[in-house]
Amino acid sequence: MKTNFKIMLLMLLVTMQNLKAQDQESELKTKEKNDIISSIKTHLEESYIDLDLSKKMIIELDKNLKSNKYKKITSPDEFSKIITEDLQSVSKDQHLKVQFEPKRIAREKLAVSEEKQLEMEKKTAAQMAEINYGFTEAKILDGNIGYLNLRLFADIKYAEETATATMNFLSNTNAIIIDLRSNGGGVPSMMQLLSSYFFDEIPVLLSDFYERKTDTKTQLYSLANVNGKRSMNKPIYILTSKHTFSAAEAFAYTLKHLDKAIVVGEITKGGANRAKRINLNDEFTISVPYIQSIHPITKTNWEGKGVQPNIEANEKEAFVYAYIDAINKTSLKNKEAILNKIGYAFLKEKSVDNAIIVFQENVKLFPNNANTWDSLGEAYFTNHDKENSLKSYKKALELDPNLESTKAMIQKLENISK
Repeated sequence: MKTNFKIMLLMLLVTMQNLKAQDQESELKTKEKNDIISSIKTHLEESYIDLDLSKKMIIELDKNLKSNKYKKITSPDEFSKIITEDLQSVSKDQHLKVQFEPKRIAREKLAVSEEKQLEMEKKTAAQMAEINYGFTEAKILDGNIGYLNLRLFADIKYAEETATATMNFLSNTNAIIIDLRSNGGGVPSMMQLLSSYFFDEIPVLLSDFYERKTDTKTQLYSLANVNGKRSMNKPIYILTSKHTFSAAEAFAYTLKHLDKAIVVGEITKGGANRAKRINLNDEFTISVPYIQSIHPITKTNWEGKGVQPNIEANEKEAFVYAYIDAINKTSLKNKEAILNKIGYAFLKEKSVDNAIIVFQENVKLFPNNANTWDSLGEAYFTNHDKENSLKSYKKALELDPNLESTKAMIQKLENISK
């Protein structure tokens, strides 16, 4: 028994020593921190898109070194986080990041055979397929309005077939709502492909790109050829939130300023410039924005400012306001009945706030229609707003004294109020 205890104690001591050794190995030494910061400064000065900002960031890093701000930091993750915060405090550039990722760097340095590379490609394609390449939901709403929930701008070498099928599915609608409220970006090829469906076959300049390091400019045009039907002459709505970022912002900003889309929602995150990942050593990387996007109309971009919506709405209500605007712009007949149907669909989904917004719009458009007021009264009642429910029902009865169900609801509300 004593022997077993001694063995267990010895094993515990060995484990603790190993853990201590690992901690010491992962602890950052002053020289390593200084070397990393020196490398960051070099890459900023060499590649960062804005030379003046790069100089200001370098000054900030030097100031923090001089004040020993980084001296007591030993955790690699904490060091990455603090350096990133310091760089972004000057640049406001959310693409600019320092990260501790030794495993990624080690994988990149391995000599990969063609067979292994093909295997990795297949694995990536399979992972993308599991999330349908970001095409989360596509449907036709009441009033023949198309809706696409797009969570990612995937590379078209994986996702072109899915993108084409989706755009064909939506092509016979009167308007299309593209929901980017939870879209954090992706690659330009998907932005280019989807944009092309809203122009004819004559290529249109979508964006210029300028690289300071090489002093070169490249251009991105809409595609002359796309599979399936284009949707050129219909209202396009893009929903945004404060989480919408990068390629998703590029899509919204580009189409907005080419008068091809109405942006509805919140101001976006504000990351316009293309970034590249650079290894600082065997453990740390930096993501450096090195190519500047320049819109052909505005001659600038949304960096640090975000995309400004045409119709401002909070993230939750952006969809309903876009939907209402689409109905108003495309429905020539039976608009009152369509809006009423939409309102009741929201009620059925228990989206009472959205239902109220739709019924309020219907009342505004058709103030002399008793049915619109009756529906609004029902929505307020469902929302436990007795005062506004009673007012709406009374207005409905004033317009049509023969509404027996409305009379019953008024009596019910008045009894509740007593």
